[in-house]
Amino acid sequence: MKRADWLVGANFAWGDLLIARLVRMVVRFAVPLLAALAAGTASAADSSLVKLASARFPNLTRAERTLLENTDVENDARTDFAVAGVSADPFDISNDPAHAADWDAQRNIRASLIRWLCVTPGAVAIVDPGGIRLLGARIVGGLDLSYVRIPFALVLNHCAIPERIHLHSADVPQLDLNGSYTGEIDGEGLNVHGELLLGYGFHASGEVVLADAKIDGYIDCGAGHFSHSKVEPQVWGAGLNKALNLDGATVRGAIFLWNGFESDGMIYLSDAVLGADLALMGARVSNPGQAAILAYGIEVKGNLLIGSRSVGENSSVARHFGKVSQGFQADGLVEFGAAHVGANVAVTHAKFGGPADGPIGFEGQEMLVRGAFTWTDVSLAKGAKFDLSASAVNVFIDDERSWPAPGNLFIDGLTYQGIDPSDVGARLRWIGLQSGFHPQPYRQLAKVLHESGDDSGAVKVLVAAGDARYAQYGLMGRLVGGILRVTIGYGHQPFRTILWMMGVIILGWLLVTAGARAGVMRRTWPDSPPPGEAAAYEKLHPLLYSLDVFLPFVNLHQEHYWWADAERTGESSVLGVKIRVSGAFLRYYLWTQVIAGWLLSAIFVAGVTGLMRND
Repeated sequence: MKRADWLVGANFAWGDLLIARLVRMVVRFAVPLLAALAAGTASAADSSLVKLASARFPNLTRAERTLLENTDVENDARTDFAVAGVSADPFDISNDPAHAADWDAQRNIRASLIRWLCVTPGAVAIVDPGGIRLLGARIVGGLDLSYVRIPFALVLNHCAIPERIHLHSADVPQLDLNGSYTGEIDGEGLNVHGELLLGYGFHASGEVVLADAKIDGYIDCGAGHFSHSKVEPQVWGAGLNKALNLDGATVRGAIFLWNGFESDGMIYLSDAVLGADLALMGARVSNPGQAAILAYGIEVKGNLLIGSRSVGENSSVARHFGKVSQGFQADGLVEFGAAHVGANVAVTHAKFGGPADGPIGFEGQEMLVRGAFTWTDVSLAKGAKFDLSASAVNVFIDDERSWPAPGNLFIDGLTYQGIDPSDVGARLRWIGLQSGFHPQPYRQLAKVLHESGDDSGAVKVLVAAGDARYAQYGLMGRLVGGILRVTIGYGHQPFRTILWMMGVIILGWLLVTAGARAGVMRRTWPDSPPPGEAAAYEKLHPLLYSLDVFLPFVNLHQEHYWWADAERTGESSVLGVKIRVSGAFLRYYLWTQVIAGWLLSAIFVAGVTGLMRND
């Protein structure tokens, strides 16, 4: 190779080496510089909340950044929700928290960030009044807002919140957890100035405690799913399997547990106060062997609706959550003892079941219902009871197919102003479903029938009460009761005795007439009459004689002069037929008529004066 050619090649090699070194320098220094400049440009575009939160929460996820940006009051482009996923449609399958395990980490939002937004003065000042509105996020860590006064709405829709939510004595304008999957919620003493929404796909894997909560709006748990905690704390009430606890809560509006509401555990509503309705339509509550609903002492100023039809096949609920049962089903006891209802109670299209060895059915002892109590189209499992003892309703309405089995009806002390249907025969069968004899249900039914103008029906009821009363005393009781029934209707039909009296007197008249014709009636006064006095002896008048024998306090001077001679026997013609008349038989009959006269007269007086009546 020539020297000149070598020199040219060497120059090219050194040039390539220099260029390579320059490239490496650019990569080493310029790229980081450009990245830093780009980061500086991005930081300059961040919202105030993002900038403020970044100092406290480094490495913000995409969902956290979206939440902060959408919540910033200065963001004029904010949307209804801060969308953590890829779809703004709450019912898109990608926003179903049942599949939250498949979500990527960029959908995570730290619970501590949400708390920071609610308690940090600098952050609270720039949160939009619409509040925190989040869709389809995974909340990481326990969300603790106990004793926090949150000045804006808290809306966490279709979110996965697996750890316990602490809302003890918190204060918030609105709380919306619709569609979210949560763990236990401690909301004892929670104060919500608007609505509390725990439905439409909401799932709680543990007890939701809202004891002593104050809700100024309504509570809607439609199509919500609740479950008792698998491990309950060792405190009072443990072991009851409470899923939704509203003990002592005050709700200015209504409580809607409807449209596909399900609870695997007890609904605890004792001593709660509702300003409107309690709706359990299209609901299923299961707590086998225990109370499914315990609402002792609840006050419902509106209607109590259990099982009424509510959801249509074309409703939005049916479209999003499938076909919803339109009735009510309880697996366990439904307890509304001492409840006060300001309007109506309607239990229709309902099923009460559960294990026969546990408490099942409906208990409403000492209920006060100012409107109608309707019990129709109800199915009661074997052993299920219906208890309205010592209760007061305005109108009682039912149907025969909704009655419990014999021995499982408890209505002693139930009062009502009207009853439908009022068929006496059916109502007596209804009362007869009780175990043992209880006079009050008979008296109450008779009172209502009498006031409605059905006096004969009222008497039938009272007579039936007498039958039931004496039947409990065995054979002798039934015998005595039978006599009182056929004579004076247990004091309610006293003039029936007159017919018996007339029958006895007429029979005596006929027998004495036959005896006189047969010659078995002899003179009895004086024992040795003078011969000249025979023509003037008192003549025998059979009818007057029968009256004289029968009436205890009347003396017609017939019995004194004539009496049957037990030693005589004769023949008498009755309708052309000769019969033998025994004086001994006639004497026994007259003794029986004397006794019957005393008894029937006494029974008549007792019936007229009311001494024999038990009402």
